[in-house]
Amino acid sequence: MKISSKKALLASSVVLAIAGCNSSSENNTDTAVNATIDLRLMETTDLHGVMMPYNYFDNKFDEGISLARAAVVIRQAREEVKNSMLFDNGDLIQGSPMADYVASFGVEYFPQKGLHPVYKAMNLLDYDAANVGNHEFNYGIQFMEKSLEGADFPYVVANVWDYDPQIAGLDGFDTYEDSCSPRLEHKVFFDFATPAFDNVEPYIILERDFVSRDGDTYTINVGVIGFTPPNIMSWDKSYLECEVLVSDIKTTAEYYVPKMKEDGADIIIAVPHSGLELSDLERPFQDNATWELAQIDGIDAIMFGHDHNDFPSDAPTYANMEGVNAPKGTIFGKPAVMPGSMGNKIGVIDLVVQTNDSGESWVVNYPQSTASLRELTDNPQEVAQDVVDAVAQDHEGTVEFMGEPIVAINQEINSFFSPIAPDLSIQIVNEAQYNWGLKQVESGAISLEDGELLVSVSAPFKGGRNFATDYTNITGEYLTNASVADLYVFDNNTPAILKLTVADIKEWLETIASQQYRTVAEPGDELLTLFDSYNFDVFYGGWDADGEQIEMSYTIDVSELPRYQVDSDGVLERDESGDLIQRDYRRISNLTHGGELMDDEQVVYVVTNNYRASNNWIPGVDNAELVLEDAAFSNRELVDQYLKELAEQHEDDIPLVEFDNANNFDLKGPQGLMVKFVSSPDGKSFADTIDNLEWTSETANRGDKEGYSVYHYTFTD
Repeated sequence: MKISSKKALLASSVVLAIAGCNSSSENNTDTAVNATIDLRLMETTDLHGVMMPYNYFDNKFDEGISLARAAVVIRQAREEVKNSMLFDNGDLIQGSPMADYVASFGVEYFPQKGLHPVYKAMNLLDYDAANVGNHEFNYGIQFMEKSLEGADFPYVVANVWDYDPQIAGLDGFDTYEDSCSPRLEHKVFFDFATPAFDNVEPYIILERDFVSRDGDTYTINVGVIGFTPPNIMSWDKSYLECEVLVSDIKTTAEYYVPKMKEDGADIIIAVPHSGLELSDLERPFQDNATWELAQIDGIDAIMFGHDHNDFPSDAPTYANMEGVNAPKGTIFGKPAVMPGSMGNKIGVIDLVVQTNDSGESWVVNYPQSTASLRELTDNPQEVAQDVVDAVAQDHEGTVEFMGEPIVAINQEINSFFSPIAPDLSIQIVNEAQYNWGLKQVESGAISLEDGELLVSVSAPFKGGRNFATDYTNITGEYLTNASVADLYVFDNNTPAILKLTVADIKEWLETIASQQYRTVAEPGDELLTLFDSYNFDVFYGGWDADGEQIEMSYTIDVSELPRYQVDSDGVLERDESGDLIQRDYRRISNLTHGGELMDDEQVVYVVTNNYRASNNWIPGVDNAELVLEDAAFSNRELVDQYLKELAEQHEDDIPLVEFDNANNFDLKGPQGLMVKFVSSPDGKSFADTIDNLEWTSETANRGDKEGYSVYHYTFTD
C-alpha cells in the first residue's frame, strides 16, 4: 500500500455542524511565499478492462486504446517532473471482452488464475489510489471485493454504506422504489451509518514527500475522496438492494471534506465517477454531480469520469455552463480533467502548491495550476511491454474464448446506420428478448389477457459513443462469443418486462425521437443530435404461432418539431418545477401491429432491460408497471442462449442461420431533401445497402470525438 500515515476516518455519533473551512480557495497572492511545489496529478478513467491494444471483435490490433498504450504516456509524463501522483477513477473491471472472459469464471477465476488482469497491469504503474465506479458492481459485491483485493493501492468511495434496516426506517430518508433501497439524503444520518466495504475507505490521507522548486523536501498530506453514481441502486438492484445504501454525492462531500481537513489534509483531490452536467434544479442523487462538487470549499482539484468525454475540451458540450471554462479545464476556477475512456488519453493536472509558513499549511494557487489531456504516442506500436507481458495469458484466453463460433451467417450485421433504417444488430437482440418473454408467458410468470400484446425493445449499443470506429460491425462467416458481446456491450443489463399502454409507448417513442433527431427543413441540415445511440429504442413485434414475424412498425417524421423540448445538444429541457417541457407536436405516427393501427388503450408487455425499466424520467416508461425482473441472466446471455437454440434446430454442428429484417420504422422528412448524417468511416463500403444514402469525403466531430465521416441522406416517399 502507498499509505504511510492514515488518520481515523469515522466520527463519533455526535452530529457535527458543517462549517466553512480554511480551504486553499482562499489564496492570498499578496502574502510572501517561502516554498512552491509543482505537483503533477495523472488520471485514467473508464478503462473497462481494456488492457491490450486489441479489437477482440475484429481480432486485430487497435492502436487507439488500452492501458498498455497509455502506460507509455503515464511514464513519460512522470519522468518530466519531480513530483507526481497517479489515480484511477473507476469503471475498471467490466466492459470489454477481457473483462467478460474473467467474469465468465466468476469468483473461481481468482484461485485458478490469480489477480484480475487489470491489477496485473496496474500494479506495474505505481497508482496512488483509485475510486469505485458504477460498473464495479455489475458482477456483485463478492466479485468486486475479490477483484479489488488484487490492487497494490488503496480504494475510496464515500457515498456507499452498509444497509441497516433501523437507519433505513428513520424519518427523513428518501426511499427509492421500496424500503429496501433507501438513499441517505441528510447529513445527520452519516454519523450513524457505516461505510460498506472493509477494503474501501470513504477517503484517505496520503502522506507524501515532495521536492519544492528550491530543492527542499516537504511533507504534504494529500486527501483523496471518491464517489460513485447513486443510480447503482437501480442498475444493479439485484445485487445491492438490502445490501447497501447510497447517499447524494454533493451532500456526502459536504459532510466529509471538513473531516478530511480536521484529519490533516493539506490539499484535497476529488475523484468522482461522475460526469459534468449543469442542473438548474437542486435535485438530489444526481449521477453527474461534478459541477456541484467543484463548488465545495476545500476541494482543490477534480479528476472525474463516467461520461466517456474529454475535459479540457474545445467541443460545445460544456459551452455556456456557469463556472466552467472547458478549453482551460477549470470548473469554478479549480483544475479538472476527464480523459475519455478505455485508455485513449490520460488526464494531467499540474498543481501549484504553496506555503508561507515553512510547510505548516499549504494552499493551491489555482491561477497558476493547469489541466490538460495527453494523447497516446504517435507510434501506434509503442506499448509498455511489461504490461503486455503481465496480461499475456489472459489475452490469449480472451482471444480463444471470443472466437468460439455459435452459428454460421452469410449476412453483414452492423450499426452504422441504425437511426436511418432498421438493422439486424438491434433486431437480433430484440428477437432474443422476445424469445425469453414468450417463455415467461408459457411458464405463467406473466399472464396476457385477450387483446394484450408482448413486444420487445432494444437499441444500437455500439453507435459511435467512444470513437469513430465504435460500432457493431460483424462481417465474418460466423456469429461467435465476440459477436454476442459486439451486439450487446452491456453485460450487466438483466431482462425486465414492463406493462403499459400503447399511449405510453407513443410517448416513449416521442421522447426518443425528440432527442435523437434535429428538425430538418433546409438542404444540408444535420439530421442527428449527439444523443447517445444506446438510448435510440426500436420496438419489435415478435412472431406468431407459425414462427412468422409480426410486423410492428411506425413512422418518425423529422420535419416535425420535437414533442419534448431539447437544447442544441439534444438534451431534454425541464421547466421550473422539474417537469419535461411537452408541446403539441408529434413525430411518431402510424404505429401498427400485425398491420393494424394500435389503440391507445391497448395493454402491451414490453421486454427490455433493467436499466431502461428504471428510467422513469422517460415519458411513457414513467407510467409503466414493472411486472417481472430476472437477474439470473443478463440480456447478453439471452442473445447467446437464443443463438444456441437456433443452432440446436439444425443437425449441423455450426448451422447457417439467416435473419429477416422486420423493417420496424420508417424515417420520413421533406421529399427530396438531402441532410447530413455522421457515422463511422468504416460504413463507407456499406452505404449502398441503404437507399438514398451516400458517403462523402467530408469528416466531422461528434462532441470532442474526431474522425467521423459525413454521409448524405435524401428523403423520398
